[in-house]
Amino acid sequence: MRARLDNLWDSFRTSFWFVPTIMSLMAILLAYGTNQLDGILITSDRSLSWFTTTAPAARSTLSSVAGATIALAGVVFSITILSLSIASSQYGSRLVRNVMGASIADLVIGQYVGTSLYCLLVLQNVREAHGDSPAFTPQVGTAVGLILGLISMGMLIWFIHHVATAIQAPTIITEVSRDLEEAVNRLFPERMSEETQHEADEEQSEDLKQKTFKEILAAVGKNNVTVPSEQDGYIEGIDGESLISLAVELNGVVELMCKPGDYITKEQLLARVWFQNSTDTKEDQEEQAETVINSIQRVIIIGPRRTPRQDVGYAALELVEIAVRALSPGINDPFTAMNCVDRLRGAMGRFVERSRPVQIRRDSESVPRVLVTSSDDFADVLTCSFGMIREYGSSSIAVSLKILEALSGIASHASRPEDLKVIREEAEALKNAFENHNSVQADRNKFQQAFLDLNDILEPGLQSK
Repeated sequence: MRARLDNLWDSFRTSFWFVPTIMSLMAILLAYGTNQLDGILITSDRSLSWFTTTAPAARSTLSSVAGATIALAGVVFSITILSLSIASSQYGSRLVRNVMGASIADLVIGQYVGTSLYCLLVLQNVREAHGDSPAFTPQVGTAVGLILGLISMGMLIWFIHHVATAIQAPTIITEVSRDLEEAVNRLFPERMSEETQHEADEEQSEDLKQKTFKEILAAVGKNNVTVPSEQDGYIEGIDGESLISLAVELNGVVELMCKPGDYITKEQLLARVWFQNSTDTKEDQEEQAETVINSIQRVIIIGPRRTPRQDVGYAALELVEIAVRALSPGINDPFTAMNCVDRLRGAMGRFVERSRPVQIRRDSESVPRVLVTSSDDFADVLTCSFGMIREYGSSSIAVSLKILEALSGIASHASRPEDLKVIREEAEALKNAFENHNSVQADRNKFQQAFLDLNDILEPGLQSK
């Protein structure tokens, strides 16, 4: 349930309707509150001199504010669509989600729509004396409407400044890199130390040698239920806590066959649940199996696109997409690509310091409950990220040197020999690609010196393997 709620909140956060809807509801409540306050002031024969106004003046003020703010909402919406179009064409349509999440357009539109709605609701209460009907002029309501109008004017200036900076490459890269850093901190929160890593290696080695997946499943029994996918799409998230709870309830083990970010086709195997049948009749067994299948399908969230909430690889690929587009012949912007490489260096440097994901998830009593057959690790993310940038940027001496500099920075944080080996393999692949594209001896000398500096960092860790 937690993963589904987080995924739902992420979709709300990157939408343009959620905040304006909330602010419109707040405007309705504010209009009702000021109307009640005005009614109390009139019945108590009290007046606030600085709020005093006439019915025609209140009607004119509220009408002007309501019309102006709803017109500004249309202007803001048009500017927002234009900025999204520019970001989509220059940086990639997949980054529109990041731009929408960091944009204040929903807040500004919500302010304008809410202010207009508030003024309309207060405006209908303005009455002049007619026959036996007494006059009613919402003094507080009109003053609040005027204040909201002034705030709206200030927010227009703020919005224009925000749009002018939001579509700049450094700003978008910063927002995307923040997604990557948050994904690393959220999915790999434990920082590795020599003691904890030694204990983890021993425990994982013992699990893999003495209690392999097959042995764990054999201890549960031969009865199992396969869980197929009901639709095509990407796995946006998996609720691990719910999987463990279900396995505890069944006194069994869930063998997970997928991970966040995988593309799943209809009827593809998602998981296999091993447990002891608690019923004797065939009908009861079929009903129990159907219940288990429905429970697993609810905790594996499948959607139309990948999200960085549980997918570190996709969060890194968002930065890679900006870099690759910048290196295309039509744009030819190596500075943006180098900025992306710097951001990858910082995030991957933190990633390599974190403990590896555990393949055997246990309950509170240390009983194996979930077996993870595949998951993101440092080697996959590094190879996929820098490999794509290398493919398009190896012909540029500046980008190639920046990649070597990034690999050197990441290597200085790495301590596991397997991670250092992956870094060296990526550096050697870059070296081969660079030599194939560059024949200038001066550039080759610069690259060779940077490559040797990287080797000086890698050698001590690789020799201790």
